[in-house]
Amino acid sequence: MDFSPLLREELIEKRDYQISIANSCIRNNTLVVLPTALGKTLIAIMAISKLIENGGKAIFVAPTKPLVHQHRSSLIKFLKLNEDEICELNGSIPKNERKELYKKCRVIISTPQVIQNDLEFLMGMKDQFKVLVIDEAHRAIGNYSYVHIAESFKDSARIIAMTASPGGDIAKINQIMNNLGIQNLEIRDENSPDVRQYIEGIEVKWVNVEIPTEMRRAIEKIREMLNDKLEKLNSFGFNLKGNSRKEIIEIGDIISRRIREGDKRFYSAARIRSQVIALDLILEFAETQGLLPLIEYLKEHQKDEKTNFSSIINSVEFKKLHEDLISLSKEPMEKHTPKIPKILELIRTNNVKTIVFCHYRITATLLSGLLNKNGIPSERFIGQSDRLGDRGLKQSEQREILERFREGSIKVLVATQVGEEGLDVPYADMVIFYEPVPSEIRSIQRRGRTGRFSKGLVYILVTRGTRDYSYLYSARRKEFKMKSILKGQKKQHKLDEFL
Repeated sequence: MDFSPLLREELIEKRDYQISIANSCIRNNTLVVLPTALGKTLIAIMAISKLIENGGKAIFVAPTKPLVHQHRSSLIKFLKLNEDEICELNGSIPKNERKELYKKCRVIISTPQVIQNDLEFLMGMKDQFKVLVIDEAHRAIGNYSYVHIAESFKDSARIIAMTASPGGDIAKINQIMNNLGIQNLEIRDENSPDVRQYIEGIEVKWVNVEIPTEMRRAIEKIREMLNDKLEKLNSFGFNLKGNSRKEIIEIGDIISRRIREGDKRFYSAARIRSQVIALDLILEFAETQGLLPLIEYLKEHQKDEKTNFSSIINSVEFKKLHEDLISLSKEPMEKHTPKIPKILELIRTNNVKTIVFCHYRITATLLSGLLNKNGIPSERFIGQSDRLGDRGLKQSEQREILERFREGSIKVLVATQVGEEGLDVPYADMVIFYEPVPSEIRSIQRRGRTGRFSKGLVYILVTRGTRDYSYLYSARRKEFKMKSILKGQKKQHKLDEFL
């Protein structure tokens, strides 16, 4: 590949796989599937520099404002363009001002919602856009803005889509490719020959956690209450086993239809179904999060009448159980919340920069506070939205926390899902999953936060006899399936070139 004069070549470590993939992106609309931290953004920048070196513009879309800001910094660093030619657009900029920036700028970085809102204007100048880069391309399904943007530019611009994982469903992968007008796949993983030398390796260990005896008794009581509600729900003609929340959610359509048809009995079915869902969520919290997060969860939902949580929590039967749970919470954590002592042990034993991923904000808040009380400098890293009185982090606060983690004043970052996808989260020597997640995309993204510059450690905490195990195996199965599908798709596309 001859590097473009627009590219700051002296700043680039010339990796063969990046150059090869960038060349493919220049020639064809391409979906790039590459593990986190292997330079998807730099590949896109290499391709952009070549595609606009003789004139024209580029659009770079990413799903969040922090990601947009991060990409602009990278583009400024690697492209020989004036900073005012690389524009970060957001919805707070008046539309008339955005129109002027589209005319003036060579590279526009924005969220897909802003670009979709401006499509009517952009279509008048679409021939000027030579390349459209779509980050976190696994979102390009259904009615998401990426789909509309790609449809608008597919006849005039080269489309480069990037993701660490498009998912393990062949129908979804085909939908993403069709939605984005993709003809070519570039796939690498940790075992690809041209990538292997750049990955230090990740050692993944499962840590089995037992439910303490006292906590197990409380869980059994919750399960008995759930089974009692399931029996009442089944009296309406259903055959629910309670093994899948999905089937409980799906019968909502049947219940709504029967109510519309005038069967007033199903108003009661709707109420019981909501209570079943509430109890199932409480049960999952008790099993996978432990008692201390469960108590905070119950406190949050005591007044939540929309989902019938309050009718469960304030019932006579549950109030007695709740009192027992409060009493148990005063005992040592090993007796009721065993994952937290295990995390303290792992952090103290390894004594390295660590990210702990938690599915629930409640758990992240609780864990971060306990780590600090135990002398381990920690900060929670959550999203921007407020939730039930818990204020989210502003973008500036997120940046400040990440910088403190990068420079070492924070030793442990306790992150929710916001830390998994896309954001420039500094590398860690160790990653801990508070619980497995059933999504292969999220599992891959969590693991990708370590093993960048030295061998990484990943610990996945798994509570025996709970849905932790089913989530763990679900993610592994989906990841294996995804890799098989992608390799098959790649072979098919190579074959198509000769037909």
